[in-house]
Amino acid sequence: MQSSKRARKSKPPASREAAYRIIIRYVNEVCIQIRKFAKHYLNRDAIDYSACAKCLKDLCEVWETVPSKFPTWKEFFEKHKIKTTEDGLRKKDSYRDLMNICERAREYELMIPSVREMIVECARGHLYKYCQSFIEEADELEIQPVLEYEEAINAYRTEIDAKIDKINKTILEYGEIKKPFETFISEGNVHAKLMEETCVLLIEVSHTAKKWIAEDSAYPDKLLQDIFFNNSYKEKLEDDIEKLRQKIRSTDGSIERKRKTHATLAREHSNHKRQKHRAKQSLEVVILKIQKLERDIEAKNKEIQQLKDEIADKTPVSPRYRSDLRINLEREYGYLDKLEENKQVMERQKIRLDREFKSVNDSTYEYKVEAVTNRHEQHEMRQKMLGMEIEIKSIYDRISSIDQKSAVLKKIRLLNLSPDTLRMMHKRRIKIPENEFTKRRKMKCQLEEACKFVSNYIGKDWKKLYERLPFIPPRDPDRKMKDMEVIDRISSHRDRTPEESALFSLEKWRSFNRQSELGQLIRGLRKLNKVELAEKIESRYSVEDVYG
Repeated sequence: MQSSKRARKSKPPASREAAYRIIIRYVNEVCIQIRKFAKHYLNRDAIDYSACAKCLKDLCEVWETVPSKFPTWKEFFEKHKIKTTEDGLRKKDSYRDLMNICERAREYELMIPSVREMIVECARGHLYKYCQSFIEEADELEIQPVLEYEEAINAYRTEIDAKIDKINKTILEYGEIKKPFETFISEGNVHAKLMEETCVLLIEVSHTAKKWIAEDSAYPDKLLQDIFFNNSYKEKLEDDIEKLRQKIRSTDGSIERKRKTHATLAREHSNHKRQKHRAKQSLEVVILKIQKLERDIEAKNKEIQQLKDEIADKTPVSPRYRSDLRINLEREYGYLDKLEENKQVMERQKIRLDREFKSVNDSTYEYKVEAVTNRHEQHEMRQKMLGMEIEIKSIYDRISSIDQKSAVLKKIRLLNLSPDTLRMMHKRRIKIPENEFTKRRKMKCQLEEACKFVSNYIGKDWKKLYERLPFIPPRDPDRKMKDMEVIDRISSHRDRTPEESALFSLEKWRSFNRQSELGQLIRGLRKLNKVELAEKIESRYSVEDVYG
């Protein structure tokens, strides 16, 4: 009752350093008392307990009593005060050791309750109350120094609670073995070990408390370091955004130049195509003329041959008729020469037109290839720009997350350093749902590991799985299709394997789904008829069958 009144009347520490000084004062007082006790009663030469038991019997004979008359060392001490002891017996080492055992028991029983109360008050009234990580302010954000300190706090509390429980256990064991006094003396090594163990545990709790204070005092600096790191990382990301924007502007300029070049190439290709068509028509006309000349030459040769046959015929004809035949033959030879000459001209013209057609045809093909290549290059540049825009969006998301974390870090640091927080803690202890946080953390880690495990098996079927996974809030099929196109584009841009794409898709699902859990992933696998893989996940993470 008095301690509760004292707790209500006590004031909160003026600052965190004052709280540390109170804790250090408790701890130092405990250590001083323990070391003083150990120096006087534990760090001595070994005691011969059997000799002490014999000395006790000798004293009882002198006092005309029996050892069983003394339940504890207190009754023995009371008897020792009123009874006289022979000088010969007093000078024995066993007698001095016997008295030392009684004094040790008296000092131990006087010291331990107060020391234990001090260490419990130090731990549960100060350490547990004022040394907090304020992880509830982080909500769902994963802030490394806060998580690390929260884990350290849980470890410190577990260690201190376990050692305090062990101290209580050793004190109870000591209480059970201190009666009867005769056994207490004869088996003195047992209670001596219990005393030593209790002292060691108290010293260890004190050292743990000092370590905790050291870590708690360094906590604001760690938060500040993380804030500085976040700011520098944010600046780097902003520089990356500016570089990407410069690349986008440069790429956009290149695309514009390519577009103009493509227009010029398309125009040149069209002109050369028309030239090619005209050259082809001219060549066809010349080929037709050559063919006609060849037919005319062939016909003329036949006529000449007929004239030659008539001239060579022995049938009597008039001299005038024979003379006309010769004149006609000469005339036909003249026509034939002209036809041959025209054919040669046409053939030369055909050779020239062939060269021109080949040149125009080659130029037309080259312009076409250059135009197609230019179009492909423009497409690749646009895809590259799209990838850079996606990367910029991703960087902005990271910057937003960094800003959120920095705001939480500043708030936690302010709470940690503010004296108002100490007053609030003094009035009511800030409750932190440790079990719920640990549970959520474990489930999140399990889901992350399960996604990595599934991605190694699902491979190219990740799109089918992505379509079957639930989303909260719901995500319509068009959005899902767009998500898969973006994942495909990024994966091809970064040359990812199907397994890496699958893992990336599951990470996207976890980020879009506010209530993602292991059961949803297992149900999605079962809908995809991946029953064996779903059962592996269930057995690996001890999850019950999601379908009951």
